[in-house]
Amino acid sequence: MPRKKKPAGKVVHVDYVPTPRQMLFHASQADEVLYGGAAGGGKSKASVMDAFFRCMKYPGTRAYMFRRSFRELRDTLITEAMQSIPRELGRYVESRKEYVLVNGSVIKFCHCQEDKDRFTYQGAEIHWLYIDELTHFSQVVYDFLKSRLRANKALGIKPVVRCTSNPGGVGHAWVKAYFVDEAPAGEVFTEKIYSDQLKEWKVKTRQYIPARATDNPHISSDYIIELE
Repeated sequence: MPRKKKPAGKVVHVDYVPTPRQMLFHASQADEVLYGGAAGGGKSKASVMDAFFRCMKYPGTRAYMFRRSFRELRDTLITEAMQSIPRELGRYVESRKEYVLVNGSVIKFCHCQEDKDRFTYQGAEIHWLYIDELTHFSQVVYDFLKSRLRANKALGIKPVVRCTSNPGGVGHAWVKAYFVDEAPAGEVFTEKIYSDQLKEWKVKTRQYIPARATDNPHISSDYIIELE
């Protein structure tokens, strides 16, 4: 008897066409990336979609997305996720402030209002760390959250950090020194770090990708003039 053909899987359309700058952000192989610059450059959208694509590509992984306050989190990242992620691929759980995807991956929406709030995530196992408006945070918070990056070898992934930011804020100086001043925009900066525990050198990379309001085809010229 002829074999019955399996029904084709449903095709789900994701309404997202990244700009060239957003593509650079998604394609970066660096351990840490800052996508920063002018307001209106599509940074929050790129951050949410990057987390979504990584979580869909690697089942059972967890992305942590941070803003300074819950109000900012609700008005930006959570709203963006609910508008951009197809409902067929997941659902937002209000009580846990997380987006649960169909493949078992989870996007967690977190905030860190005060420096001391970082200890809330002491036991977290972060696979993909996203921080929106990085200059709103101190380097103490950034370094602590970065130390929570870890993953079971069975997952077959390399955890990464992806950040976005506008200029200014309490963290402007350290963010500029760490990401912007180390290498020309777009180039990957390589740093060797010695591990006392492993007794060996590790190579870490980071990259700054500038964003401009004119990169975003979805905003009007009137908005750009107001920003200026």
